[in-house]
Amino acid sequence: MKKVILLVLMVGLLALTGMAAKTIGFAVSTLANPFFVTMKEGGEAKAAELGLGFVVLDAQDSPEKQFSQVQDLIIRKVDVLIINPVDSDAIVPAVLEANAAGIPVITVTRPSNGGVVAQHLDIDNKEAGMLAAVAMANALNGKGRVAILEGIPGAPSATDRQQGFVNELKKYPDIQVVTSLTANYSREQGATVAEDILQGNPVLNGIYGHNDEMALGAVRAAIAAGRLSELKIVGIDATDDALAAIKAGEMVATVQQQPALQMAMAVVAAQRIINGATVEPKVIIPLKLITIEELE
Repeated sequence: MKKVILLVLMVGLLALTGMAAKTIGFAVSTLANPFFVTMKEGGEAKAAELGLGFVVLDAQDSPEKQFSQVQDLIIRKVDVLIINPVDSDAIVPAVLEANAAGIPVITVTRPSNGGVVAQHLDIDNKEAGMLAAVAMANALNGKGRVAILEGIPGAPSATDRQQGFVNELKKYPDIQVVTSLTANYSREQGATVAEDILQGNPVLNGIYGHNDEMALGAVRAAIAAGRLSELKIVGIDATDDALAAIKAGEMVATVQQQPALQMAMAVVAAQRIINGATVEPKVIIPLKLITIEELE
């Protein structure tokens, strides 16, 4: 009985002195995408290492649901909010509510277009698109017809990955982009859109997906159409499925953006904020082009 009373007193003392375990809330756009599952796992591992609580809520790509989930995390009084926005505009009211509640906000992979954010962690998406274009040009020997599967319309990552790819291809006048259609970063939509593209383009040499999920959807459509051997498919993210596809000869390249590292760095930044330290307002995670040569 004395031990129980002592434990209760210790817990109460820790809470009064501000030494109770701190908690990070992670509002993620979707866990249907393996990229964000890896991000979640990286955050959980780093939080456990640092002795921090880590609560994850999945918005399932719904801006409305994400707003409600952020409100829930605010009510729970998490110490820091890490948000991977479904939509950079739609998330602004949620960020403003966190600001009003005095809860610091960190964003990852997609920014918030308003409110106060202590730190944003991302890649250089234009560079990612550029690296994908270099891989495509090398695979095609500088000549061919290419289609693009675009991410979520209006998302900064999709805009930059498109611009980086298209601008780099200007160096290769014999490579033509014949169509560019949205597939919303989804494997299922990537397969459906790629099927339509293949039907409308009897001659096609390459498909670039703004992420690996869409690129893998294109692989599925190409296999179903019996045209995989004539296509060079490139994506971004370096998910496990994409790396397996490269090893199998189904994709030629992907761009690694290290989601686990990105989230681990966000958790470290959250701890620094909790401890009263300052953090850099923007952190860029290094990129790497992955081809079969890197995997052998």
